[in-house]
Amino acid sequence: MSNVIHLLTRRPIQSPQEVLPRPEECLACFVHRMVGLQGCSDALRWVEQFRVHRARRATALTRRLTAQGARCDCSVTDVVWRVGPELWEWAWDGRLVPPEVVPPCRGVRPNSTQPCRHWVAADELAM
Repeated sequence: MSNVIHLLTRRPIQSPQEVLPRPEECLACFVHRMVGLQGCSDALRWVEQFRVHRARRATALTRRLTAQGARCDCSVTDVVWRVGPELWEWAWDGRLVPPEVVPPCRGVRPNSTQPCRHWVAADELAM
C-alpha cells in the first residue's frame, strides 16, 4: 500500500506519474483511464487535473463540459463523448456494444482539450 495520497481523490497512489496525463494523451482517454484506476471523483477533478498539467490556458474547460452535460468525471466519457462505433464489438447476443477496454490513446497536439479519434460526441451516436 502506498503512503502517497492524491489531493483530489484522497486515495492512495503508487506513483505521482500514475495520475498525470501521459505524453500526447487526450482529455477523454486520460479521464477514462483515471476513472478506471481511481474511480469517479463525483466532480470534474480529473478534468481539472488534465487542464492544470496539459492545457493551462483552457480556463473555460469545466464550464464548456458542464454546458455539454458533464456533471462528474465519469459523465465526460458517457454523456459528452463516447467510444467511436469503429471500436465497438459484437456481443454474444448479436448486439454491438462499446469495448470493455479502450485501446491506447491515438494522441492529440500539445495543449489540446479535444478527444483523440477513439471518441465521438455522444449526441452523434444513434443509440
